[in-house]
Amino acid sequence: MFLWKSLPNFLPKLPKQQKRLALFFASLCIFALAFPQLAPVSAQATQATVKEILDGNQVFIQNRQAAVNDVAGQPQIVRTGNSRTALLFNTGAVARLSANSLLKIGQCANLRRGTILINGAMNACSAGITTGVRGTTYLLEIDDSGLQKVTVLEGEVVVTRNVKGNEDAIDAQKTKQFSFPELPRINLPQENPQPSRPLEPLKVDPANNKPVLNVEQNSQNNNSQNNQQPSQVVLKAGEKLEVDPKGVLGIIQQLSENEFVNLLKGNLFDGFTSQIPGIDKVRSAFEGLFPGANFPISLPNLPNISLPRLPF
Repeated sequence: MFLWKSLPNFLPKLPKQQKRLALFFASLCIFALAFPQLAPVSAQATQATVKEILDGNQVFIQNRQAAVNDVAGQPQIVRTGNSRTALLFNTGAVARLSANSLLKIGQCANLRRGTILINGAMNACSAGITTGVRGTTYLLEIDDSGLQKVTVLEGEVVVTRNVKGNEDAIDAQKTKQFSFPELPRINLPQENPQPSRPLEPLKVDPANNKPVLNVEQNSQNNNSQNNQQPSQVVLKAGEKLEVDPKGVLGIIQQLSENEFVNLLKGNLFDGFTSQIPGIDKVRSAFEGLFPGANFPISLPNLPNISLPRLPF
């Protein structure tokens, strides 16, 4: 208000063009102060709306049977029996759940069991890993044994080990090599004296000439292996990664053409009436990885629309 009231004092002294600029910038400042709630905020995945249900009606929100347009909010659980479902998050990301899946709504799509397909800016997580994405299409799968698998169809996914998955490595690092200081040799009296010989130490460390326990050699090797285990890897289009139940990351592997095709013909694509928004990017990634191969999903061709020429 002070700025607005002070304008008449110096506006007459300015040229006409500068008067307009001064009024424009003053209006912007007042508008920003009057409406601070319009400032952009980072979107958080706090709810998911059921958009489609296939193969029956066995989709549940907190053990209540769900219907299309029902909303699951944080921290509710979406569960599927023999049915499949499509979800729309409030962030704009699209997800599909396979049958026999369990998903908790939260800051990430917390998959407890089954398979989820995610298209868009939405992180997924499990007991062992968390994924970080940039508008990507990928799958996260957890089988009955707890084995997790991340498969990227398009874009990039950063797979990070959770702290819980590192517990075994942390415990192993706490196990250090035991060493004992040299003690003075004590000659005990013997009833039947025999020729004496010095006792052999278990093992001698050449660094400090101290006996150590042999059993810790394997532990030390395990520690070095745990230290070499990466805490984060980046997957690109057409790559997959398996993670064991303890959160240990496996080796990045390339999808074969048959594997990619089987995913696109699988239960997370087949039968859904609405296609995922990023299917064109998935097709571009597929054609780039396998030149000459036929993309197994038919995409509608948009007609060419000629717009009338405007008279200026």
